[in-house]
Amino acid sequence: MSYHILHITTPGVVLYCEKGFLFCKYTDGNENKIPVADLRSLIIATHQVTFTNSCLARLLENDVVILHCNDKYQPTGWSAGLDKVIRKEAFFKQIARNTALEYSLWQKILRQKILNQLDNLELLGCPEHDIDKLLECPAISEGNVAKKYWQKYFETFGLHINREHQDAEVFENICLNYGYAVISTLLYRSILTHGLLPNLGIQHKARYNSTPLVYDFVEPFRAFVDFYLKKFAENCAEDYQKQALKSWNKYLAGCLKNYRLKARGLSYKIIDFCDVYVESFINALLHDEADKIILPKLKAQYLHIDKHRNREYEE
Repeated sequence: MSYHILHITTPGVVLYCEKGFLFCKYTDGNENKIPVADLRSLIIATHQVTFTNSCLARLLENDVVILHCNDKYQPTGWSAGLDKVIRKEAFFKQIARNTALEYSLWQKILRQKILNQLDNLELLGCPEHDIDKLLECPAISEGNVAKKYWQKYFETFGLHINREHQDAEVFENICLNYGYAVISTLLYRSILTHGLLPNLGIQHKARYNSTPLVYDFVEPFRAFVDFYLKKFAENCAEDYQKQALKSWNKYLAGCLKNYRLKARGLSYKIIDFCDVYVESFINALLHDEADKIILPKLKAQYLHIDKHRNREYEE
């Protein structure tokens, strides 16, 4: 089965489910459809999208996570099915809170995040920097690394701007936030379908209406989005100059489909590697071995284009 992310970017679309398909009906009367079983996530990135409660229920029953955005393409929330317990032993291991194991897992995740950032700067031809020296410190300062990284990263665009995490106004920051939200949606879905609690993290703390385990898992993937955005600026220069968010959405969807990572002797699309990542986390919990976790490595990804299979849907 080939799984997809469906982006809805056309205003006035009506969504409904019938005979196992999700239908998209446009204002001109034309329709497109996709099997509900093939959907991983649905991104609502425009206004005036209508769907019935029965359609929403059918999508959630099939473990589709819906990401809602406002008219500025800023993610505002998720719709997801109820938590479920698939593997009781994994659920009980998570709530037992082995703090030593959680610390070891977080150190591996954090280190891989920074290594991916360093690899990203290298891949983008960034001038010399001393960020790697911060990895040699006994206690890694994530804040110091981030400050140096963003300065060097934005310099590759010829920009001298700050990183905006919320209510972003600069185009590059809006694109990054959107990309992180898409990856987080895939991870959120995987966490739920594997029976883990998204509001019980290993490093990020629970707050009102938060999903700390998603925030933990997304960290090593952030540099992937950073890399894709720079490639978008290079490969789609005209759209980038026009600050065309719809074009960035389409380009990002293509990257999640066409870039692959290898694990367990197989090749996985980025969209599917999220499941490998979460499954390996569960194995680490079950065996009390942090080394069991399989982390996404930016330098290990490779481009795979198949013109006849695994098509990505873009509306």
